[in-house]
Amino acid sequence: MKTDELITLLARQPDALPRRNPDRDLWLALAVGLVAAFALMALALAPRPDLAAAIAEPLFWQKAGALAVLAALAAWATQRAGRPGRALAPLERARWAVPAWLLAATAVTLAVTPAGERAALFLSPTILVCLSMIPVLSLVPALALTWALRRAAPTDPPRAAHAIGWAAGAIGGLAYAFHCQADQPAYVLVWYGLAIAITVVLTQAIATRWLRW
Repeated sequence: MKTDELITLLARQPDALPRRNPDRDLWLALAVGLVAAFALMALALAPRPDLAAAIAEPLFWQKAGALAVLAALAAWATQRAGRPGRALAPLERARWAVPAWLLAATAVTLAVTPAGERAALFLSPTILVCLSMIPVLSLVPALALTWALRRAAPTDPPRAAHAIGWAAGAIGGLAYAFHCQADQPAYVLVWYGLAIAITVVLTQAIATRWLRW
């Protein structure tokens, strides 16, 4: 069948076209990713034993809030990446407000901490668990968001995959935050940041080819 004939046929039979709702797909992917990340955290790691006390502390909400804001900004960028002609640069720049916020909080903490105790702000016995489990907890969110964007119209697959990696990494980090007992902004900035960066690199390397038309 020639291209012109196919176009004419589809124009006469609009019901033959697939009905897709990119925004609905994205919300569904985010919901599935969040539930999966928290469920896997609960099953594989378990919530932190002092969670009831931790949620009364500002440091916990600073950590969780930073990751939630990062996830929201990255999810918004992911949504725009699936719409041709939508600018991503403002959201890509806005994402860096979260590391800047944690960096400022780290500077304040270091300033009021005795010199001999500052190194401890960056350390925890669970560093390797953090670096390995955040990418693992990010897997389902990354797959779900990639599925959602495949049903949209991303015109820049590497950039779209990059946004997916940020969103998935932040969701995985948020789930891990409810297990991890290290709440200092210095620890979150360095080790959560590195784990999310690993997630972004892996996601971009794999998802880019899946998003090509």
